[in-house]
Amino acid sequence: MRKKKSSVRELEVGDLVYHILYGSEWVGILLDIIDVYDYNDNRSSTHREMAMVQMLPGTEHEFFFEKMVSNSNRVSNSMGLVSTNWLFKLKIKERKE
Repeated sequence: MRKKKSSVRELEVGDLVYHILYGSEWVGILLDIIDVYDYNDNRSSTHREMAMVQMLPGTEHEFFFEKMVSNSNRVSNSMGLVSTNWLFKLKIKERKE
């Protein structure tokens, strides 16, 4: 089942997100949230939701999915699936002029 909002974190499709292990240099846009129970029968998994993430061009980790994840979670070198347990919404500071 595809969802617009995560039940694990307060994440919504369209949010800019960062990975807790890589910090704010790892920036992607959340394209989709997928309940993995629909794709396998591993009911003991604590990583129930997966997020489809497109890394932002020009960022340090733009090609994160090239070598950092398994083939089954990679869509392209800059797009793939990550557990929502690892992601947090990026807070953007407003610039004062």
